[in-house]
Amino acid sequence: MQIQENISLDTLSTFRIGGKAQYVIYAETQEDIIQGLRFAADRHIPVGLIGAGCNLLITDEGINGLIIKMNTKDIQRQNNQIIVDAGVSLAGLVAYGQKYDLGNMEWAAAVPASVGGAIRGNAGAFGGETKDTLKSVSIYRNGKKEEIDRSAIDFQYRFSTFKEDTNTDIILGATFELAPYSADQSRQKVREYIITKSQKQPTGVACSGCIFKNYTGEMNSSLYDMYPELEHFVAKKVIPSGYLIEKAGLKGIQQGNIQINPIHSNYMVNLGGGTYSDVIALIKRVKAEVYQRFQVILEEEVVYLHNQIKYR
Repeated sequence: MQIQENISLDTLSTFRIGGKAQYVIYAETQEDIIQGLRFAADRHIPVGLIGAGCNLLITDEGINGLIIKMNTKDIQRQNNQIIVDAGVSLAGLVAYGQKYDLGNMEWAAAVPASVGGAIRGNAGAFGGETKDTLKSVSIYRNGKKEEIDRSAIDFQYRFSTFKEDTNTDIILGATFELAPYSADQSRQKVREYIITKSQKQPTGVACSGCIFKNYTGEMNSSLYDMYPELEHFVAKKVIPSGYLIEKAGLKGIQQGNIQINPIHSNYMVNLGGGTYSDVIALIKRVKAEVYQRFQVILEEEVVYLHNQIKYR
């Protein structure tokens, strides 16, 4: 394990935004992670984690402490269970299952997340969520490794126990319970999901991922006449944030070199040279104008790296 100093974090985020970190390690094994945590504890510095770098906002001002880039890639099978490191991509997990005619996580191949980040935020798409096939999670807690059952973890929409402010656990890996499923059928379903996503969401650009959670609260029925789609969304108990942002007249607007994506309004795109300050200004504007139009308070889904830097 090599500790690097004064490393720029912009290349570790799909948004291509971020200042420098005091220390960075690129963890290739779980032991690298543990050694990094001991390094930080010995120097009394906080620790933050980066997985795939999607849905992540990193301040331009830099980060004091240690950033662990999760590059762990070990993956194994035991019958229908897949035991996987936190740094493995969801797409990699799905592809590995296909080798053994195991499936039921095809949605995950379209989500650009690592296993650890997906568990932490209960990532999901196309009606599936990470919690659905999760059996247990391997963590580092209070100086030792532990295995905790999925039933001991509180999962909600884009939330898990690991996102609580007081939680200092490090997700090292997990076990997923898949189901017998034809590899050909699984690959076909993955292709369909990826095509659908590419038609509705930006691809191949420096992008945030979803900025806001979809809205699941109450809605003023007096708005139905002007926005008839709202009644349909309310019946399904989920109102897409992208819809609210678009109807607030914000699709395609820019702040500096950060743009609300013209294809999907819940995504922001860095057109080149965009800054963290630009993103924050645009987030504030979106929240204010959506509230003014719909009396809805949008909540960020995107993770602020500096808010999850903790003493572990």
